[in-house]
Amino acid sequence: MTEDAPVLYNTNLSKAQGLVPETLELLQLWEPGMSAVDLKARVKETGALARSTDTRISDVVTRGFAQRYLIEEGMPARCLKTLADSSFNRSALRQLFLVYTARHNPIFADFLTSVFWRKATSHTREVTKADTRDFLERACAEGRIQPRWADSMMERVTRYLLGTLEDFQLIEENRLRHRLTKPPTLALEAAVYLAYDLHARKVPDNNLLSHVDWQLFGMSPTDVLSALERAASHGYLQLQNAGQLLRIEWIHPTMEQLVNALANRQI
Repeated sequence: MTEDAPVLYNTNLSKAQGLVPETLELLQLWEPGMSAVDLKARVKETGALARSTDTRISDVVTRGFAQRYLIEEGMPARCLKTLADSSFNRSALRQLFLVYTARHNPIFADFLTSVFWRKATSHTREVTKADTRDFLERACAEGRIQPRWADSMMERVTRYLLGTLEDFQLIEENRLRHRLTKPPTLALEAAVYLAYDLHARKVPDNNLLSHVDWQLFGMSPTDVLSALERAASHGYLQLQNAGQLLRIEWIHPTMEQLVNALANRQI
């Protein structure tokens, strides 16, 4: 039996990093049915994105927003727009942006799970450029960067990986300019959304606890179970856990209904 080929990394983060404020602004402009081309035209018409250059608008809309949120017939954008237009917890919304960013950028997802969380639990809590460059060198050795990027691009991606952590408020500089980790705790609202989203993606209940998306927040299966129990205590779902068998009753039949409940704080 042959092993699966490694997931190849790309340099998209050099064009579009976390884009948290940009995503909020684009969600205001975007309407269901809009394509990336339509959205770029709307940005130019309105002077949004701080009247960015055509190249910057194209990078943000096409390489960032569209590839993360206009997939699956725009379902992510529709859901997030509903939440963004409501009083939904802004920290939870940023965490959902992180999930979609990591899903579309495996290099960022792997950096989070293999470097950030290791450093977050270390004595110093510091993430350095050397840590980041070592991660990229290992990726080259593992065949994830083919062909090997030029040194200048390796340096750029090093900066942008760290910049993406900053965008999601996962690191902060101390007075010595050391980048210290700020390990996030997944908000209840984000945990509910993610659980329902994985269910909509046909992840079986028994596989839900170990899904890689939870690892973006440093969560073990036990942590996920605790989050689901909290969600159940708030009436978002019903949970039956009998050893190796996990059964979940999903109170809201569709993502749209779940999102409307979250936006209106209905249980």
